[in-house]
Amino acid sequence: MLPYSTVEQLRYGYVTNQDYFFRTGIEKKPTNKVSVTALGFVGDEQAETFHGGVERAVLQFDCHYYAQLQQLFPKSASLFVCGGYGENLVVAGMNEHNICIGDKIAVGSVVLEVAQPRQPCFKLNHRFKEPTISRYSQDNSKTGWFYRVLQEGDINVNDEIRVIERPYPQWTIATVQHYLYIETDNLAATTALAQLPELGAEVRGVFQHRLESNDVEDWNSRLESLIKLEMRVVKIVAESATIKRFYLSRTDLGALPSFSAGAHITLKLPNGLKRSYSLCDSAVEGVYQIAVQQARDSQGGSQYMHQQVNVGDVLSVYEPANFF
Repeated sequence: MLPYSTVEQLRYGYVTNQDYFFRTGIEKKPTNKVSVTALGFVGDEQAETFHGGVERAVLQFDCHYYAQLQQLFPKSASLFVCGGYGENLVVAGMNEHNICIGDKIAVGSVVLEVAQPRQPCFKLNHRFKEPTISRYSQDNSKTGWFYRVLQEGDINVNDEIRVIERPYPQWTIATVQHYLYIETDNLAATTALAQLPELGAEVRGVFQHRLESNDVEDWNSRLESLIKLEMRVVKIVAESATIKRFYLSRTDLGALPSFSAGAHITLKLPNGLKRSYSLCDSAVEGVYQIAVQQARDSQGGSQYMHQQVNVGDVLSVYEPANFF
């Protein structure tokens, strides 16, 4: 029997700034009825253009997962509630293991088609105040999936949602994710998925790229990418002939992310280089301090900091990270 369930919530939202760090449309509010067009729920917004579109029109997530996540991540338990993953359709019992690429789904007067798995990003880490949640979601197929809209119409809360056609029973969302993230060297699966027309172009293109380049992607930047702050150099102290201490403050005067011993920040310099420097213990509130030694064999990082950076300059700084 093909899966079916009931719509428990419908959610849409506006783009907001989360904790001053980034724009997000993940905070969605419930409604009793929505109109659905080719681009998704009317009134739903995305923070970036690549988050929407016809192959990312509607997001569904199994709300049964929230109880599991509360047990696994107790410190964030209060945040694991329906809608927490930014889903439009809150439905229980339909998940990555029983929903397949190309499934046609009837709900209300709308017909949807499963296009691709959701690829979680670092924003989930900040949403749930847990730095591993995006990777956990990816590795355990608790991500949700995107639909394209085949027939526009309306959906109401408590409408039945059911699979009405299944052309590819072998390609569940979880199976696609297995070859996308785990068994990345399976040539037969890669070839088949690179040619699967119903698979969204974004994910299908990953498999096509692997065939062409024999190269596997590095997902770390998507899963663990850090928030970029604009920071002004407010003070420079020459501690020796080769070491300068730089004091950095946020240009918007917002609170600085906390850090622990051993943490570093990464600076994106105007010359295009990215360099990481350890944070010094700071007794000055609202300021990060880094000590930069000018290296003899500098490839442009420490040399730029010593010779080009002045008080008042604004630098792009990625929030503290600690991998020790």
